[in-house]
Amino acid sequence: MKRIIFTILSTFVSIAAFSQPGKISGTYANVVSGVTVTFSGDATFRYVTREHPTFYRYEDFSENGHWSLSGDTIILNPQLEKKAFVESDLIEEENKGDTNLLLTCNHIKRYIDPYGNTIKTDTLQIRSLDYSFNEIKKQKRVRITAQPTVRCSFAGYIPKEIITANRTNLIRKPAGTITSIFFGCFELQGTKEFMIRNPRSNHLTLNVYSNYYQDGQIRQLKFLIKNANVLYTGQKNNGAFIKDNTRTTTDSKLKRQKSRS
Repeated sequence: MKRIIFTILSTFVSIAAFSQPGKISGTYANVVSGVTVTFSGDATFRYVTREHPTFYRYEDFSENGHWSLSGDTIILNPQLEKKAFVESDLIEEENKGDTNLLLTCNHIKRYIDPYGNTIKTDTLQIRSLDYSFNEIKKQKRVRITAQPTVRCSFAGYIPKEIITANRTNLIRKPAGTITSIFFGCFELQGTKEFMIRNPRSNHLTLNVYSNYYQDGQIRQLKFLIKNANVLYTGQKNNGAFIKDNTRTTTDSKLKRQKSRS
């Protein structure tokens, strides 16, 4: 018991001593995730990574901002309010007399100024999208993709594929009434169900929006201080940090880098 209490107190003292602006200055990195963050003594930071921090895709990214300290937690850009990075909607159209079913899938990058105005949009094809009607059983999934999925032991179940570079495609209409449609893709950051309001709709348009904010993509991002050399970066949905397991040994830790003389 004494040993446990001593360990807890030692950890607390270590964090308390480190949790001062002057002690944080330096560069921390993770060679697996490619994230590098440099903290300066004037409470500014530079964040550099190979994978965009708010979208599931490899895209070179860098950003400068301000950081603050709250107990044992570093907060990047605490002055910026949290905003949605990914949004989506489904538009239904009924073309009377047309028995075909059209599906349009758009990935729309929106560039938003500090006042909330969209100043530019780029509309792209969703790289690889799975859909199914009414239920999410894998046997009912269909994939729309520009490139065939590579078949390997890590690929998992690969549904029937429609290989196309078109954003609008004629698809097979299921028997019975359509009550909902499920979509899953990286741009959507998972799978989402959309309810069908008009069962007679025969042109469905999925829009997935990636929001790029001019005043900062990093907004109230938190790092937990483990000690003078390690920061935890991964958080669960409830906000708790992921600590010392298989994942944190790879992509959810930043380690202090030795300064070059």
